[in-house]
Amino acid sequence: MRKPLRTILVEDEPYVRRDLADMLQKTAQVELVGEAGTAKEAIQMINTNKPDLVLLDLNLADIDGYRVLDSIETAPAVVAVTAFPQHAATAFAKNLADYILKPVEENRLRTALLRARDQIFLRSIRDNTGVSLEINGQTSQIPLANLFWVRSSENYVEVCTTEGKGLIRSTFQSFRDKLPPGYTLEISRGHIVARHQIKSWKRNPKGHLEIILKCGAVFLVSKRLQKDVQQQLELLF
Repeated sequence: MRKPLRTILVEDEPYVRRDLADMLQKTAQVELVGEAGTAKEAIQMINTNKPDLVLLDLNLADIDGYRVLDSIETAPAVVAVTAFPQHAATAFAKNLADYILKPVEENRLRTALLRARDQIFLRSIRDNTGVSLEINGQTSQIPLANLFWVRSSENYVEVCTTEGKGLIRSTFQSFRDKLPPGYTLEISRGHIVARHQIKSWKRNPKGHLEIILKCGAVFLVSKRLQKDVQQQLELLF
């Protein structure tokens, strides 16, 4: 399973906020760390919790939702939620991850969460120096964008990159925890692939789910994870 996005929901209509919270929980993609009904609550909550993602109603009763963004100390991914399509141009000018019109549909929300993950990932690899990896006896600093897949190998993790394969002395979970949210997709126990390196996917003649990476590698998805992985792949393609 992917690391959930720590999320704050900002919506001034209680019944809408409740429905959005329920939909967010159903996606299993987020950890809802707070809900705010006013801009003042939202600013304080965002500055205190420093979430990965904010779902932001642009038409709050006390101030314009965009003014919330001008008042926070961090820069989370933001998905705008509004009943008014005329705000779209401003939303994208401010580099928001996505823009959803009310009433919000569950599939549309899932797409927005995927776009938020993409934005968080791109920011992370831009700011991340990568991993130190020994390949053919030489240690190199490999950018995260160059990783294809990672799997557990006893007391090490095996990493495949555009430069080749290498080992890092680390537990699998410790290495994975250092990666940006949304960077990888777990396909079996102790085996993850970089989401941006997935070329395609298919069902083989036996009905098993296969993932094809841009490097040409083909991996079977474990039976335990097939349903979750297919849902995520359907959002990607």
